[in-house]
Amino acid sequence: MAPAVPALKMSKLLRILVSVGLLALVLTFANWKEVGHVLRSVDLFWLACTFVLAFGDRVVTNYRWQILLKARGVHTGFMKLFRVQLAANFLGSFLPSSVGVDAVRIAALCRSGEPAPAVIAATLVDRISLALATMLLGAAMLLFFTQAFIPDNVRHMVFAATVVVLAIGAFCLHKSVRRWVRLTLLPRVPERFRQTLHDVADAALTYRTEHGALIRLLLVTILTFVLRIYFAKTVAYAVGLDLSILKLLMVIPILWIIVMLPITVGGIGVQDAGYVALMAFLGVPAALAVSMSLIEHVVTRLASLPGVLFVNEITSKHDGVADKGPVEIH
Repeated sequence: MAPAVPALKMSKLLRILVSVGLLALVLTFANWKEVGHVLRSVDLFWLACTFVLAFGDRVVTNYRWQILLKARGVHTGFMKLFRVQLAANFLGSFLPSSVGVDAVRIAALCRSGEPAPAVIAATLVDRISLALATMLLGAAMLLFFTQAFIPDNVRHMVFAATVVVLAIGAFCLHKSVRRWVRLTLLPRVPERFRQTLHDVADAALTYRTEHGALIRLLLVTILTFVLRIYFAKTVAYAVGLDLSILKLLMVIPILWIIVMLPITVGGIGVQDAGYVALMAFLGVPAALAVSMSLIEHVVTRLASLPGVLFVNEITSKHDGVADKGPVEIH
């Protein structure tokens, strides 16, 4: 176990260096003086609107998580979950991917006495379903609207990634594959983890029959995308751009897919490079694109900043939520 600690530290240091290096390259390419000029002239009204939408996104995604938890019998109050969500998002600002955010959310609820299999299943389905919906939206926009703007190699890459993810999902859900995993792979897992993995898999698969929850999840996911597209529009307004919703739909979902890659810390560098490359297809100068990205970095972190008040609460062993005992999983 000892060699793993230096390896993790080295991995984190490498991501920090990549983040700083990419951001420096992007700022150099865009001319940092021009970027500074754009940022000094930002419209404060639209900047305030971006914060409202970013915070609204936190509220809606929290409700999305609550829907999935309730479907598995975890009836934690909205504000309790919201405190956990904000704290996890705050800590996630310093992590390379959303996996760390999910680990914080899971650990916080399990510490408060909620059943681990139900919490893990709900959180994983929350993350995976949103990522899959993002890829489907990006592929759909490329298919129907962006032939005139996006180069063929970019479109083919997004289509291929989406098809691969869907194929892997369908393969994993196939009955014979599930049986093979259960009978062949699961017995090889250390005994102390085996039952938990079994229960998590059962809890996750049960969502297939939760039609009411899935419909609500779909509607809230659509609302999440609407908020995020309008967030991008207000960021554009803040730097003096008036980009149509349709044009934003052509490029922003692709940007969301790019930012999923756990290459850098908090998407720094990758997001900025993505903004420059994708906004160029819409004729947006590099200085404006980088300014939009920097505003997004700052505003999304400010929206999660209240989470610092709840970090101690969610990391303490008992946070006032009574143990509810195990949840029966059918």
